[in-house]
Amino acid sequence: MADAFFGGIEGGASVSTVVITNGNGDILSELKGEGTNPWILGIEPCLSRVNDLIKEALKKADLNNNIKLNGLGLSLSGCEDLIFCKTFESKLIECYPDLTDAVTVVSDTLAPIALACESGGAVIISGTGSNSLLINPDSSIKRCGGYGHLLGDEGSAFWIAFKSIKLCLDHLEDFNYVPNGYSIDRVWEAIKAHFNIDKVLDLLNVFYGEKKEKSEIAKLCKTISELAEDGDELSLWIFSEAGKELAKFIQSLYPGADKMLHKENGGLHVVCVGSVWKSWELLKEGFMNQLDHHHNSQETIVDEFTLLVLEKTVALGGVYLIAKKLNYNYPYDYEHNYRKLFHYVHDRQGQ
Repeated sequence: MADAFFGGIEGGASVSTVVITNGNGDILSELKGEGTNPWILGIEPCLSRVNDLIKEALKKADLNNNIKLNGLGLSLSGCEDLIFCKTFESKLIECYPDLTDAVTVVSDTLAPIALACESGGAVIISGTGSNSLLINPDSSIKRCGGYGHLLGDEGSAFWIAFKSIKLCLDHLEDFNYVPNGYSIDRVWEAIKAHFNIDKVLDLLNVFYGEKKEKSEIAKLCKTISELAEDGDELSLWIFSEAGKELAKFIQSLYPGADKMLHKENGGLHVVCVGSVWKSWELLKEGFMNQLDHHHNSQETIVDEFTLLVLEKTVALGGVYLIAKKLNYNYPYDYEHNYRKLFHYVHDRQGQ
């Protein structure tokens, strides 16, 4: 039905993507806005931002922004706990009763899987932060990560930025410390330029004084990736280490996957979400080293999987989730929603 309207939001810590579709699956508008993590914003400011983003997307679609959506799917970072999600849903309907007839709120890990995998699969998010999740055909879930920058975020843009800063700090404090004897010069110059600082002690103000937003620190990652692409050895090493961390997510999730998912064409399907995956060629060496040289007799072997990159906005996964919740006859188009990034098969002979 073309006269039904659905909304979806992918809400990260830094950026949100919004999509409006009709019941025939046509994307009527898509836009980006500020982050919608309720733990960073607070619940009520986050609800207000969700409302504003949907109204803006309706306007962009040339629709009356007083239209009430048939359903709204929110896939937000920080929404890991089921009770918290139900509370968020209730408050949205209570505060903005004319926004939508129905809403579902899930973690930002669920929408990417919903968009690419009909029967279940895995996702590894590596953007500002990192997280991973596996969902089986019976809806059972295994998680790994998602604890934020103080307790986790391994392999993320923040992790890469922080590791770059800490390596330089440690080296400047002790000239005998630097991985493989690599020069810190280019990375340290990049750090000083990024934060507009002159010396090591200025980092105190960055982390403890004005307390830069997590996303502002994470943006340093892009510069480090450019240095790596230009051949800087320390930057290349840092990205290799990030690749190892991302491979650990797969090692954690893989044993929990249903046999049906292992038997998919290409093995377990793993959706890769976030800006760090754009640097796959920089991550690949460490990623492969972790998988191929980190097995012993006690560890589960990761046999086969395929990394997928979405071709459609993750926000559309929010639409898929709410349409399924409503048992709406929506035209799910899985095979056109992604492309294959990498196929891995374990070489048992090389063990």
